[in-house]
Amino acid sequence: MYQEKKIIQAIKNSFEKYKEYGARSTQKLLPIHKFMADTLKEIWGKKYEIHYLSESSKEATIEGKYYPKDVDIAVLKGGTPVFCLGIKFITSNYKQNANNYFENMMGETANIQAKQIPYAHIIIMRYQTPYYKKNDPVTPSKIEVINEKDITKYLKLIYDVPQAHRPNGLCIFLVNIDEKTGKVTKTNLERGFGKQFAKLITEKLSPENFFKQIENYKRNYEIKKR
Repeated sequence: MYQEKKIIQAIKNSFEKYKEYGARSTQKLLPIHKFMADTLKEIWGKKYEIHYLSESSKEATIEGKYYPKDVDIAVLKGGTPVFCLGIKFITSNYKQNANNYFENMMGETANIQAKQIPYAHIIIMRYQTPYYKKNDPVTPSKIEVINEKDITKYLKLIYDVPQAHRPNGLCIFLVNIDEKTGKVTKTNLERGFGKQFAKLITEKLSPENFFKQIENYKRNYEIKKR
C-alpha cells in the first residue's frame, strides 16, 4: 500500500507549492495530505470515512479531552473517530523551533489520546535545512544539518511506555531537496548518522514501519469490534 516513489512525488509537489505560495499558505500541505489520505483509504477500506484538507474538503474537528482539534487526517466510522494522523512538513528554520515542534506534538497527542482515540504523526524533515532571517525569507543565511540530537528525543518518545502523550505511531522521514530544481531524494541514513543509529531510525521511525503499524492497528481494531 505504501509506495516510496509516491510519497517522494507528493513531497516534491508540496515543495513546489511552498516555493510558489510561501510558507504560510496551506497550499503546500495539499499534495502530502492527499497522499496520506489515499494511503489510509487503501488501509482502512470503504467502510470508513477519511477526512482531510483538500481543494474540496476540510479537516475533521475532533473533540479532545481539553479542547477540540482540527486534525490533519481523521478516520471515522459512522461519524465516530477511530484513528487520527498529524502531518508536519518542515521546510526551513527547524532548529530554532525544534523544542516547540516536539512539545506541541506531545500536547496535541495527549489531548486526543486521552479520549481513547489513537493519534499518529509523520514528520518530514530536510536533512540539510535552510535557515532564513526574518528580514530575508528568500536567501538562507546558513544551512543546518539534522543530527542525532535532533532525532534522539523522538526515539526516546517512541521507545517510552504507552501513555497519552506518546503517539500511537511516529515517522520521521528525512529527505534531500534541491532548492533550484525541487528534486527530492531519500536521505542516506547510514551516511548521515552511521550504521547503528541509522538502524534505529529505520526500525522505529521509517515510513515502511509506520504504515505497517497502522495496518496492524486497523486489523486489531476490527478483531476487537467483532
